[in-house]
Amino acid sequence: MADPSTLQKKAEIFLERDVYPLLKNFPVAEKFSLNQEIKQSCYKLIRATVMANNLTVVKKRLEWLDEADAEKTLLLVLFGIAKNQKYITQKKLFELQGRLNEIGRIIGGLQKYFINNGNAPQAKK
Repeated sequence: MADPSTLQKKAEIFLERDVYPLLKNFPVAEKFSLNQEIKQSCYKLIRATVMANNLTVVKKRLEWLDEADAEKTLLLVLFGIAKNQKYITQKKLFELQGRLNEIGRIIGGLQKYFINNGNAPQAKK
């Protein structure tokens, strides 16, 4: 099982390596609409992972993991829109979906862990 800090790191890397370079190629007209919406969703995803990582109350952790999952789903929708508008290619969409699916699997694993165990994961030795 991945620990919450792994999820946070994956979300940060996704933003830095995948999203920022991609958004530079969007039309200027999208700077304050779709472009901004994607960035805000990424920031909210990272925020949710930080909160899930730093809280100790399991119920609150699960709420933030739910928030992270919702933002991941919103990003899938927004990238689909970008593909339909021809701002990104089908190949790029599949690549982004793959990265988001990986983040989703980590979120799901953490949710399952906290539901079943009710406490923080143990650090690896």
